[in-house]
Amino acid sequence: MKDDFENIRAERDALPYRQAQTNKYSGLWKQIALGIVVGYTAVGLLSAVGWLIVAKLAMGSLQVNIP
Repeated sequence: MKDDFENIRAERDALPYRQAQTNKYSGLWKQIALGIVVGYTAVGLLSAVGWLIVAKLAMGSLQVNIP
């Protein structure tokens, strides 16, 4: 019978030192702030374009008669 020494290892599977736990939500506030800024900018631009269209339609149908 042949001996199987493949599974014998000198080192452990676990690291010898304990790794510090990193906070996985550490950059979340930056993403939230960027989302607020980008969202506010996008809504502001869409609102400005909408008001320009409304103003153009209102002024297009408006006739001014100067006596």
